[in-house]
Amino acid sequence: MNKYKVKIIPENIEVQVEENKTLMEVFAENGIEFDFPCGGVGKCKKCKVKIIGKDGAEEEVLACSTKVKGDLIVDTSKKEQKHLILIEGVSRQIKANPSIKKVYVELPNPTLEDHRSDWTRLKESLGYKDGRTSLGLLQELPKKLRGSNFKITAVVVGDEVLGVESGDTSDKLLGMAVDIGTTTIVGYLMDLNTGQELTHVSSLNPQTKYGADVVTRITFASHEKDGLLKLHEEVINEINDLIVKATKQVGYKPEDIYALTIVGNTTMHHLFLKIHPEYVAKAPYVPVVKEPVIVDAKELKITINEVGKVFVLPNIAGFVGADTVGAALAAEMDRGDKLRLLIDIGTNGEIVLGTAERLLACSTAAGPAFEGARITCGMRGAEGAIDHVYLGEEYKYTVIGGDLPRGICGSGLLDVIAGLLEVGIIDRNGKLLPPDQITNELGKKYRDRIVQQDGSWSFVLEENTATGQPVYITQKDIRELQLAKGAIAAGIEILLEAYGAKVEDISEVLLAGAFGNYLTPRSACKIGLIPPELESKIKGIGNAAGVGAKIALLSAEEYQRAVELSQQIQYIELCAVKEFPEVFAKKLKF
Repeated sequence: MNKYKVKIIPENIEVQVEENKTLMEVFAENGIEFDFPCGGVGKCKKCKVKIIGKDGAEEEVLACSTKVKGDLIVDTSKKEQKHLILIEGVSRQIKANPSIKKVYVELPNPTLEDHRSDWTRLKESLGYKDGRTSLGLLQELPKKLRGSNFKITAVVVGDEVLGVESGDTSDKLLGMAVDIGTTTIVGYLMDLNTGQELTHVSSLNPQTKYGADVVTRITFASHEKDGLLKLHEEVINEINDLIVKATKQVGYKPEDIYALTIVGNTTMHHLFLKIHPEYVAKAPYVPVVKEPVIVDAKELKITINEVGKVFVLPNIAGFVGADTVGAALAAEMDRGDKLRLLIDIGTNGEIVLGTAERLLACSTAAGPAFEGARITCGMRGAEGAIDHVYLGEEYKYTVIGGDLPRGICGSGLLDVIAGLLEVGIIDRNGKLLPPDQITNELGKKYRDRIVQQDGSWSFVLEENTATGQPVYITQKDIRELQLAKGAIAAGIEILLEAYGAKVEDISEVLLAGAFGNYLTPRSACKIGLIPPELESKIKGIGNAAGVGAKIALLSAEEYQRAVELSQQIQYIELCAVKEFPEVFAKKLKF
């Protein structure tokens, strides 16, 4: 088979590549970070790179579908974007009582009169009647005890002794709570003795190079050679990098961390544990495990203390995962006496409704429109994204970072479509009206922004942009948003019906996650994403999943409470509700 020379800039990598390999495959094989939001199936058109000819001419192509047919120079450079990653969330006071503890003890030296075994001496000093430990610890115990004059610190979880350290090291006990999102990963470094958050770190989830959503990643894991392993290693390596970054910031070392708690949707949960998520995406959408998982950190190659443990919060169902459990824990959904609605709006919309007496949950396949994917000029919430739009007597918009726009993110899309509805440019069915059909006096002011693109009408937001290309929304973009909002709205109605409640019975709407935190409540209600009657009851609670992970890390009781919450929440599979298609169709209208 022929081989050709491919030079990739600005990485300045030059490789020999077999004929007919795609550039996507070349990037993956050579460790080049590059986003393929649709998983490389050619739908999103967002993996554009430049091919530079011998004469210096440039041609823009899609990396996912362009095959190597000869020697190439490929330019992957794009303006570096700083992504807006949600860190903060609802908070509450927690008394530090972690699952992993350190106990300093001074053991009596053995004598002819006191000839208890080393292990018996240790466990009785810790107050254990029937303690447990590993063979590895027993092997190192005699030297460790005598080398420290029988003054040691035991690392324990429940009645199990995980490790023994010389002298008193009880003041050094850190943990990290990690929220593995489909798009981003956030880690919170905590002092488990005091409950104090020392620092937080975040990054984009590197798995995005294999697809923007869970379905494309499940497909990659199922059909690509070593696909599961690649996705698993990506997230493990990124968490290890975040651990190094966080500990360095505050003058500690990774080995000072003894516990991790993990939350994420069911697919992220499975990929983290290297459990194949194939059947999560196939009816009846069953996960491999819903129960909590506690595993040795070294088994997952997590670079913390060698005796450290990873506590993975439980899932609820195939598309309602540990992140929803974490958010429900943070919001104390199991303690309220008034009916509350918790919504985490993303590619999948997870919804929890109820009180302390009864909790129901469902998942809706909202699609990635809220995160900017499959939108013509869509992008994530990063520098250059139009994040809010106002259409009134005066046209206004804001851009993350304050520079010229490069595209539009989910919250901006929500605003502009709500605004176009209000000024009569979009009708109730979602049709973008041509200029001569607009009768609303305010809408007439915007007729010059309605132009034809590829045979259909579009609304231009801005022509003066960072890319040199206008930012606009199309009829297709409006349909994508209708599908997303229709799924969420239908999920809410189905849960209310199952609960035997009405919209007006809801006392509070809690919006979790990045999109929910940044959206304009008025816009969400205007398009029917959330019932209009609830506009004044909407409250953003930020990264509630991450807060739930912190709470479970700091308190063994709260970790157990999370387990009980996952068992208490009754899951409703919308595909099994015969009224769902009809409700969904109705909710597509604005």
